[in-house]
Amino acid sequence: MHPSINDALEDWLAYIESIHPSEIELGLQRVSAVAQKLLSKNEYKPTVFTVAGTNGKGTTTAALSALACEAGLETGWYSSPHLFEFNERIRINGKPVSNQRIVEALYAIEIGRGDISLSYFEYTTLAALWLFDQAKLKVWVLEVGLGGRLDAVNIVDADVAVITTIGIDHEAFLGSDINVIGYEKAGICRPEKPVVLGSANLPQGLHDEVASRSAIEYRFGDQHGVKEAIVFWQGGQIDAGQIRIPHDNAASACQAFYLSGIQLSTDAIQHALEGIQMPGRMQKVNWQGHEIIVDVGHNPHAGAYIAKQLGSQKVNVLLGMLADKDVHGFVQALAPVSKQMHAVSLAVPRGLSAQELVARTDYPFESTFDSMAQAIRELIQTMPDTPLFIGGSFYTVCDALTFLEK
Repeated sequence: MHPSINDALEDWLAYIESIHPSEIELGLQRVSAVAQKLLSKNEYKPTVFTVAGTNGKGTTTAALSALACEAGLETGWYSSPHLFEFNERIRINGKPVSNQRIVEALYAIEIGRGDISLSYFEYTTLAALWLFDQAKLKVWVLEVGLGGRLDAVNIVDADVAVITTIGIDHEAFLGSDINVIGYEKAGICRPEKPVVLGSANLPQGLHDEVASRSAIEYRFGDQHGVKEAIVFWQGGQIDAGQIRIPHDNAASACQAFYLSGIQLSTDAIQHALEGIQMPGRMQKVNWQGHEIIVDVGHNPHAGAYIAKQLGSQKVNVLLGMLADKDVHGFVQALAPVSKQMHAVSLAVPRGLSAQELVARTDYPFESTFDSMAQAIRELIQTMPDTPLFIGGSFYTVCDALTFLEK
């Protein structure tokens, strides 16, 4: 029996998690059938940005949402996963939607789906689309959860697609062939519509699929990119100095926004991008006089970005990771900036114990911890003059920030 419209969001989330064997089931047939019942048909047409990629999706969608809001447009932003509260996944005009509105959406989907089976991610994606549709928002910013071609988000046609980066992640679903992964990501492209590429280092399989779909490709470094301290795109350029999100992502978002035809001055774009703060992305916290840096990155590509951001700075590294991630690759990417490496157990589904994490790599770990609180306290005491980096998972960063903020 499903919860009622008067039940708590937590009850609904537990319910949709329990009725399907997996959180994610790739394929569009089932979710499309339900969407046909629930969403408007040709009544209005929002401008849709769809963003796929291995890393950088969250910050790129944040930038697109901020630009649309700066332009004064009613904007929906769907992203995943969340850091603290589920509501972070579904935002209207930059603000998380209330629990009650999400419950109303989930209730509508539950009644409308009939006997069609939906995964957790399909429910939550439909909830976002239903809320955006009900509010008749002018702009929809949609982040692909996994892959692209068969992801639930792809039931909506993108006016402008963005593909940020391509790396190895979610191997159980996408495999380890970089060209096949590129093919899957390119599935969000539409004929004669633009696709903005967020990296100059993308596999040929992606370019081939973009061409086969007759999409219009805008390559990073040509029409948009970063040069010295300047973010540029076809519509102009701005100073990158005070922009706290990755500048490659900022450039891609500006190019995508320009191609949508929505008008915004460069001063307004500068203001919108400088106002973005992304919790858990190279976030620095001063805790009892000690510098702690957290980042949600969890694959080798993200690890290389983190190491680049840290530069010559050597840090004490504390990692907690999920079982389906490339632990060895992530650890190796962080090795150049690590003074010491430590592991902490992650007490969530698919979470590795600290001992299991260490066993996944041949890198010498200094110590293991059962809890985040214990790890932070001891590492700060033993190496008080060395910054502490904490990462490996959204769950790890959530645990760390929750403890630090207390």
